[in-house]
Amino acid sequence: MFHFLLMAVSYAALLLLLMPASIPGIAAAAVLIAAGVVVMLVKKIYRIPFYSRIDTALVPITGITAASFGFVIYDRWIHSTKLQTAASLLHMQLKPLLIVVSALLAVLSVYCLHMVLQTVYQKISRPSAFAAGSVLVASLATVGLGQDMIDTELLCMGFFRFLWAVLIVAVLILFLFCLFGRLVPAIAVVVGLFLLISSANVYVCLFRDRLFEPIDVLSAGTAMNVVGSYDLFPIPLSILYAWGFFAAMILLFHRLQKKIQWAPSAKSRWMTLGGCAVSSVAIFFYLRQIPIRHWSTEGAEYTGYILDFVSRFREISVSKPSHYSVDAVNELAEAYGAEDDGSETAPSKRPHIIVIMDEAFADLSVLGPFKTDKDVTPFISSLKEDTVSGYALVSAIGGGTANSEFEFLTGHSMAGFSAGVIPYQQYLRSPAYSMVSYLKLNYQYRCLAMHPYLPNGWNRPTAYANLGFDAFYSMDDFPQKNLIRKNVSDQEMFEFLIDAYEREKEEPLFIFGVTMQNHGGYTYSGENYTQEITLTEPVGEYGDVEQYLTLIHETDKAVEYLISYFQNVEEDVIIVFYGDHHPGFSGTFYADIGGDTAGDMDEQQKHYLVPFFIWANYDIEEASLERTSLNYLSTYVYEAAGYPLPLYDRFLREMEAVIPAINTNGFYSLAAGRYLPFEEANEEERRWLETYEALRYNCLFDAKHRNEALFPVLEQPSAGSRK
Repeated sequence: MFHFLLMAVSYAALLLLLMPASIPGIAAAAVLIAAGVVVMLVKKIYRIPFYSRIDTALVPITGITAASFGFVIYDRWIHSTKLQTAASLLHMQLKPLLIVVSALLAVLSVYCLHMVLQTVYQKISRPSAFAAGSVLVASLATVGLGQDMIDTELLCMGFFRFLWAVLIVAVLILFLFCLFGRLVPAIAVVVGLFLLISSANVYVCLFRDRLFEPIDVLSAGTAMNVVGSYDLFPIPLSILYAWGFFAAMILLFHRLQKKIQWAPSAKSRWMTLGGCAVSSVAIFFYLRQIPIRHWSTEGAEYTGYILDFVSRFREISVSKPSHYSVDAVNELAEAYGAEDDGSETAPSKRPHIIVIMDEAFADLSVLGPFKTDKDVTPFISSLKEDTVSGYALVSAIGGGTANSEFEFLTGHSMAGFSAGVIPYQQYLRSPAYSMVSYLKLNYQYRCLAMHPYLPNGWNRPTAYANLGFDAFYSMDDFPQKNLIRKNVSDQEMFEFLIDAYEREKEEPLFIFGVTMQNHGGYTYSGENYTQEITLTEPVGEYGDVEQYLTLIHETDKAVEYLISYFQNVEEDVIIVFYGDHHPGFSGTFYADIGGDTAGDMDEQQKHYLVPFFIWANYDIEEASLERTSLNYLSTYVYEAAGYPLPLYDRFLREMEAVIPAINTNGFYSLAAGRYLPFEEANEEERRWLETYEALRYNCLFDAKHRNEALFPVLEQPSAGSRK
């Protein structure tokens, strides 16, 4: 038992020590020093013989500890604001030396651990103890190295999530062992597979700024086709260390297994298999409760990469609805297509269409009354002439921007999708139907997307290309001279948009812009920000709310600039503007104005209402909509442009007459006069919802039987980067 505990403590300390220089690194050093002292005292008190290999290993381990302290100090220094320039210059000079030192430390740590484990295992006489120790070490190594590869602290994931991740690896190892009766090969297969996944994740994070997911395995062929476009060398040190450690561990286990010929009985195997089955059930239900974080690498930071990866298997496929019928979809398409009598002529004009999805733009007054010292959005509120406006229901709150993009561009609601699903990442892996592809195929529009932030968030480059966009402008394309806080202002983005319009207006344009100015959080203090809006009622500490309202006020000024410009151009232009979701505040503002989400569904849905308008610089029928949702907005845009509705939008228009608003939470029932969860739909509403779900399934998930009349798609994805 003593040697087993020493093995576990030594491994845990070494593993933490090799994490990025941080507080856990310092803690690991302290653990190593304490472990060394305890070992010496125990040996002295109980007169335990000194084993040369363990004692010899303690010396270089202490050296690693001292070196780690040096790296911690260096890391803190290089990130110091005052010394950043000088430290950066020194870092460039020392980089080759640091790489060499890091490599030597990695090799030395593997050697030290090898000696410790080998000595400990040689003292184990019971084969079952060897099996338990081997599975424990292998499981700890898999989880720890998976975190280390992406430069994420092990302790970020939390102690209990760490234990669940270790349990998952251990159960897989024991399951293979029970099936084939070979322990070391079982360890090699499971640990090797997870290290292969973690290694792929390093490169996906490096090139795409997101995590490698199970669904990416389905795109392995495409990845191999483009892998030559990326510079994969030099291989990151974390990958080299992980595979070096793996090789040393498997070699050690193999050598020791020869000395302990373990042939467990059939009873032992069945008992172990039963334990694995019980554990698997517990793991299954636990994984269903894990919230999946899709932004960048948050999943690895908060959940742990191994646990995050396994939990994402539930997003790989979407079950075919029980009421789905290809024949029914085709009949519906024929019915809507039969409405065309052949008398329609080509449109006399093709107006430019500009869509602005404004980050976190919302009207907080829908939640409850409050007062400010000045009007927050005077210009937007004044738009009435040649304008369709109102409030639209979205499926996101406090985040999830990509889903609001998806709902508007495709006409598909997020209703019915699992919580945490981001279609841009999970489902748009090939050319897909959208407003973009329809305008390109039928009216020869050139389609541009722009977002003045990092390009790879939400997998936008791939999603935009598959939706049909010809070009995607991201943060590096913007001059970044007009910032509010640390983000490109709406004013600068609209100026950039106008420049693009003037360059390319000879052909009809569809421009889809996603702003960044109003992104949370709202506690910034520093340059490029001056508060202009102050809350007068309610009275309290609402600094984050006042900052948000100030940002919205700046958006209003920028929108006035945009509209004023296009009022004076000769070409016909439509401007669509809507918010993607409500902001998230850390205080009690929502509850204080009566907007608590704990109320009934009507109250809850107010948090998902965002303002929108469709404006044109020519005559269109004006309207103020009491309620709608983002998936329906495309029908109003087509009508404002003077285009006949596509077949799918004809269905959406008829569905809106029965179900005027829908999102992931439920729908508005005209029959009930309030919002309802889907299970409370009446017979007519249920038929519309089931048909809607079937059409979405046909469009997104049944490519073999996709109805091309309803959902025409481009044969190949657009370039997505041509500018």
